Amino acid sequence: MKNLEADTFLELLSTKAAVSRRPEGVTFELTYGCNLRCVHCYNPTHRALPHELTTSEICGLLDQIAGLGVLTVTLTGGEPSVRPDIGAILHHARQLGLMTHLMTNATRITPSFTDLLHEAAVSQINVSIYGATEAVYERMTGVPGSYLQFRQGLLNLAAAALPVIVRMPVTTINCVEIQACRQLVESLQMKFQYCLEIMTTITGDQTPLQYRLAPDVKVRIDQEMLPHKWTSAPEEFCSEGQSFIECACGQSRFAITPYGEMNLCTAFPIPRYDLRTGTVKEGWEILKQTVDQSHPSSRYECPTCEARPHCRQGRSDAWLETGDMSSCLPHFKEWAQLEYHTHALLDPRRPR
Repeated sequence: MKNLEADTFLELLSTKAAVSRRPEGVTFELTYGCNLRCVHCYNPTHRALPHELTTSEICGLLDQIAGLGVLTVTLTGGEPSVRPDIGAILHHARQLGLMTHLMTNATRITPSFTDLLHEAAVSQINVSIYGATEAVYERMTGVPGSYLQFRQGLLNLAAAALPVIVRMPVTTINCVEIQACRQLVESLQMKFQYCLEIMTTITGDQTPLQYRLAPDVKVRIDQEMLPHKWTSAPEEFCSEGQSFIECACGQSRFAITPYGEMNLCTAFPIPRYDLRTGTVKEGWEILKQTVDQSHPSSRYECPTCEARPHCRQGRSDAWLETGDMSSCLPHFKEWAQLEYHTHALLDPRRPR
C-alpha cells in the first residue's frame, strides 16, 4: 500500500473536490474578538459583538458541514481562544470526525490549553509571528506585554510536541526581522513560513495597505528566502477550462463568518448567504452559482498579460479595492512584472 504525506493527500483531495464541485475544506471564523490590535489586520471590529454565533449554532453548523462530506475545518478569528466555549467547539468537531486546524496568535496558549488541543486531536496549529523582538512585535500588535505572552505560548506549544506551523505576515514594520523570526521558529523545531500579501479590511478600508511592502522589496525578500524559486523554470499557467474566479473559493472551499454568513472565503465576503435562515447545503449551491455566474468586465487584462504566471492578485483583491473583480491593481501588476523580468534574467536556460 502506498503511503502519502498528509499535505500531499490533502492537495490531491482538494483537486478531486474541485473537479466534482464538492467542498473539502471550510474556514470558520468563530469570532472577530481579539486580544491584539494588529495594524495590518483585515478584521473589521476586533470585538466580539452580541450577534455572533452561539455555541449551539456553531455546533449545528459543524453538524451540517460534516454531513456535506467536508474533511477539514480551520477555526480562526479574530482570536478563537477568546471564546469561552472553544473547548466545547473543538470537542464537537472531533466527535464529528472533522480534521481540525486552529489559527491563533499563541498569546493565550497555556499548558492546559495545549492539553485541550491534544484531547481534541487538533491536527494543525497555525501560529502568527509578528516580530522577533519585543519592540517590533508590539509595534505590530499595538498591545504592551503581548510579545512575552507570545513567546511563552510558543514555548508551551513546543513542549507539548504539537504540529505547529508559524507564519509571518511581512510588513514595512517587521521586514528587517524576517530572518530572525525564522531562526527563532526553527530553533524550536517548528516550520516557518512567511506571507507578503497585505489586504484591505473586509469592509474595504485600505488603512492596512500603508504597511504593505513595495513590489521591489517583496521580490528581494523572495530571492533571499526562496533562492530555488529563481533557478528553476516557472510553472506554466493554463486558463483553459478555468472559471473567472480561479481559486478554490466555490470550487472546493468556503468560509463562514462569526455572524453566520457563508462566503467564498474570509477575504472574499460574498454572497453573504445567511445560515441562520438557510442551510450549508443550500449555501454551497449559492456559492457555486456565484462563481459560475461571475464574468470579466471590459477592464479585464489578464489573458494578454505576459506576467500573468507571476501575478498574485486575486479576484477578491480587486473586488475589495475597486468593486470590480476584473480590475488590474497597479501594485500587483508591478510586482508580477518585476518577478517576470527577474526570473527571466536568472533563468538557467537563458543564453549566456
